[in-house]
Amino acid sequence: MDPERARRYHRTAREVKRRVNQFLRRLQRKTRGDAEDARVAAHIEKTVRNRWWGLFTCFRVPQLPATNNAHELFFKHLKQRQRRVTGRKSVEAFVLRYGPYAAYLDPRESFTDLFARLRQVDAIAFAEARRKVREHQARLHRPYRFRRHQAKYLKELETAWASAVQASRSRRKRDSDF
Repeated sequence: MDPERARRYHRTAREVKRRVNQFLRRLQRKTRGDAEDARVAAHIEKTVRNRWWGLFTCFRVPQLPATNNAHELFFKHLKQRQRRVTGRKSVEAFVLRYGPYAAYLDPRESFTDLFARLRQVDAIAFAEARRKVREHQARLHRPYRFRRHQAKYLKELETAWASAVQASRSRRKRDSDF
């Protein structure tokens, strides 16, 4: 838990889990005499245990920042790079459009390293991630289309609604025939 020591080497998830467990046990021991402190310690332990599944991910994945400050610095650099690429002051549209997928490409990584990393991705996992990206982008694209091409958007919406109503009527008719 010492930040200076953390800079010198990468801690393992197992080591951090062990230290967190030790801390929680020590907290329980120290608060046994006072009911109010024991209640607070129990709440702290419950909160930590409820988040246990994702608490140590940053220690399992190399190159993933382990502290909040490191995460903030990472996103600051990501936004700065995007500002340089686009020349725009605001990168809000970029962040909204790509969200969690914005950080996949590291500009310092060579193409050889990038291709080696991409070869490790399972085709099914890639297809699922691609589907999620397209869904995310489609949700963001709807308000854009509504603002820019309102008449066309509303006409497409009416057409989709009419076909859904027609499908529902034919399904009800088919079900009532049985």
